[in-house]
Formats: sequence, C-alpha cells, structure tokens
Amino acid sequence: MKKRTYLIIFTLLLLVLAPVASASFRTSSAAYSKFALGLNLGTNTGLGFQYRANRDFDVIGNLGLNNLGVSHLSFDMAANYKFNEFRIDRADFDMTMGIGANVGLPLDDSHGVFFSVLVPFGIVYHFESVPMDMYVRIAPGLRILNEGNVDINVGFSGFIGALWRFD
Repeated sequence: MKKRTYLIIFTLLLLVLAPVASASFRTSSAAYSKFALGLNLGTNTGLGFQYRANRDFDVIGNLGLNNLGVSHLSFDMAANYKFNEFRIDRADFDMTMGIGANVGLPLDDSHGVFFSVLVPFGIVYHFESVPMDMYVRIAPGLRILNEGNVDINVGFSGFIGALWRFD
C-alpha cells in the first residue's frame, strides 16, 4: 500500500479512538443523545457517525476505505427512519430504513470515481449499561457511476458497526 493509504487509515483510527477514549461514561442522557461516533465494518470500513434529530429520525454516515479493494476513499450518508421496534427477552431493537448515497474517490490514478444511490435497512441494539449502539445494515442500491463512467447497475452494501453516544 502507498503511504497515503496508511496515512488515511491512521487518521481514521485517531478520529475514532480519541473521542471514545475521552467520553463520559454517564448513560442516562447519552442513551438517546444527538451525536454518535464509532467504527463501521463492511463494504465501507472506517468511521461511522450518526446525528439523531429525534427518536425516530436520524442521519447516518460512514467514511472509510472501500473494503472490496483498497482503491477508493468511500463516503456514504443516508436519512434514516425507525419504522418498527421489537424486544427479545429484555433487549430492545429498532428496525430502520432510509435513502442515501455513496461516493468513492480513487486513491490512485488507475481507478475512477463511483456514485450509488442506496436504500439502507438496519437493526439497531441500544445498550442499557453503556452509551453504545450496535447495528447491522444492508443497503441495496443503484450504482450510477462506475470507475468514472455512466454504468447503471444494481448493487449491494453491507455494514456492521458500533457507535458511542455523546451527551
């Protein structure tokens, strides 16, 4: 890998670890706080974030490296809505869906830009004892630009991650 790729990975790790390490462990006000930051693994591996407007609507996003080849810096963002909730034993889960977009910027000259429209569906678990959420999302989508060329194809993204809530 090139030095630039290592620098991007190091910067993403610092952005995630510094706020989490300095965060307060109070959970009462952070359980449904507006801001969350964490790690995202999947087709876009890196930094995950969330801005919650209320208990049913939020904006989610990821910034990281395209996991299907470390050739792109990938960014996706979606408006997300909680359409259902369910309980297993004493654990509460939210079911979400949204609409968003994904952009991939090439890290070298041999690749081009890509752009997709996504429809993410997810399941989110809110921990009670710590201000953290874990999620699994699948996001079918429509790729419009592929390697800089218009090439409309059906695509699929998948994510698993954890977000630390800030009060």
